[in-house]
Amino acid sequence: MGSDASQYRGLGDIIVTARPFDEYVAMFDLHDADLLAGPVLDCPAGASGFAHGARALGADVTAVDPVYGGPHDALVVRARRDTVFGNDYVRGNPETYSWGFFTDLDDHLTRRLGAVDAFDADRRANADRYVVGALPALPFENDAFALVLSSHLLFVYPDHFDAPAHLAGVRELARVCSGEVRMFPLVDTTTAPWPHLDQLRRDLEGVGHGSEVRQVPYEFIRGGNDMLVVDGSASLDA
Repeated sequence: MGSDASQYRGLGDIIVTARPFDEYVAMFDLHDADLLAGPVLDCPAGASGFAHGARALGADVTAVDPVYGGPHDALVVRARRDTVFGNDYVRGNPETYSWGFFTDLDDHLTRRLGAVDAFDADRRANADRYVVGALPALPFENDAFALVLSSHLLFVYPDHFDAPAHLAGVRELARVCSGEVRMFPLVDTTTAPWPHLDQLRRDLEGVGHGSEVRQVPYEFIRGGNDMLVVDGSASLDA
């Protein structure tokens, strides 16, 4: 976490999140066919257990995050600390959350910490599939992935990223994707919808990237049950 989270609303500074595989499946309305159609990118992946779970199904998954540049053991410690911090935030703001996927606060903490364990094991076993990188300049070729998933960065931290940064980030995700880019959620940690979504979609349409807002069978932050789906293509010029 940053040194002065008080300057930001809601959750505050950007934390390293850890979400289990089944939470990804619900957030992005994923099916086995989606995961097995070709290479999958998780960006930013943080300390999630997604790659571990998807790999068990036979999927080809790459995780990318700037936090992978430091020592692995230190990252695991930070992920555990940030997971507890996130759970404390949920505990202090119960009106912001809906209890459907998680049964209660203890279940939330247990499953998120379990994701850290899955991440730890998978990265130790598959270190080459965890790549240091950050938006808006990912270290991958055009159309390298059939599916790109991006959760809890864009749209969630509007105090950290302005509208041009969002456009640049989404265009970079689309550049490395030959299929769909799926982004979730479209609200911040105070439940406020990102106010520039319509303009972003118009800007994307202007450079050849179609998009749609698609409802998913998951809601934790109240009102956060939609994802943005963008057509990926690296063949279009700016």
